Amino acid sequence: MNEDPVIRPFAAGDRPAVRRIACDTADCGQPVERFFPDREIFADLLTRYYTDFEPESSQVGEQGGVVVGYLNGCLETTRHDHLMKAKVLPAVLAKTFFRGTWFRPQAMRFVLRNMGVWVSHRYEPPLDLTQYPAHLHVNLAPDFRGHGLGRMLVETFLNHVADRGVAGVHASVREDNEKGRRFFERLGFREIAMHPVLRLEKAGGVLYGVLYGLNINGPLPKPEFRNPKYETISKFKI
Repeated sequence: MNEDPVIRPFAAGDRPAVRRIACDTADCGQPVERFFPDREIFADLLTRYYTDFEPESSQVGEQGGVVVGYLNGCLETTRHDHLMKAKVLPAVLAKTFFRGTWFRPQAMRFVLRNMGVWVSHRYEPPLDLTQYPAHLHVNLAPDFRGHGLGRMLVETFLNHVADRGVAGVHASVREDNEKGRRFFERLGFREIAMHPVLRLEKAGGVLYGVLYGLNINGPLPKPEFRNPKYETISKFKI
């Protein structure tokens, strides 16, 4: 990395790069094709809310003028959930039929493995949204990890959250993603709960996510969670 990375607000022209990085790294840094065959559908599910309905809460990281990472953020998770159900999911469902996605064997196997838990809402994380109403997804191209770009993206979003008086922010990391878990822990996030995420293989167990939370403007839920580094906006420095 010969040039210093640049963090800037998301722009409409960044949409293809964000979708590409999301799909290239969907399975703990591996491509989405390892478990799902349609990049267009997966990118809609993972990124469309943030790029189309709340772009002001997203940032990208550039290296040499090329987008190599992004943070998709949301200030109000209840709004995200409503718009996902009302806007994003119906459009995705229609697109899957036009594209023939569900007729591909890999897609059918994926849905059948996960339908039971989706229908029973077991994938909804146990979370107090009054304490942690905002959330984020941060992702980098593999060659640009470990150089501080992810921290810069998260700290930029924390400033955005703190400026708007939001109580706290949460993020989910797969249990088997040890590097991702250490990343959030170093930033002061604390583990809140575990929740089921996906079943990738027929014979395999359900993969769990670790839910992390960071209090910013609201009352601290537990005394031991106090972290002076993140008590005031002035401390959120890149």
